[in-house]
Amino acid sequence: MRHKLIGLFLLIAAQAGAGSAAVASDPAAEAQFKKSCGVCHSVDPAAPPRQGPNLSGVIGRPAGTMEGFKYSPAFQAASGGVVWDEATLDRWISDPQAMIPGTVMLYKQADPDKRRLVIEYLKTAQ
Repeated sequence: MRHKLIGLFLLIAAQAGAGSAAVASDPAAEAQFKKSCGVCHSVDPAAPPRQGPNLSGVIGRPAGTMEGFKYSPAFQAASGGVVWDEATLDRWISDPQAMIPGTVMLYKQADPDKRRLVIEYLKTAQ
């Protein structure tokens, strides 16, 4: 009986740990992503691209490599070597045109706290 209880406890603990590893984000970060980015981008891995590429797994991904998305010629020409991390995303979100002149993305966010929330959310969308 004791072994069964220990086994049940271990099973429950393992399931609880697995659930917390799922996309568990700050509600404020999720809300900011949806407000700032959600019209043009999705983080659902099964979703097709919208006006912008799908951002699921964007952290660590080389820029311009999302399968199925047609990047602008300016972005294709200038994005080589860029890998999305917190610093590059912060720079991009603050002013895409300054980072890659001629890119199609016009949205920019001057507020560093809002950019931080978006990036925090993207870190959970892996």
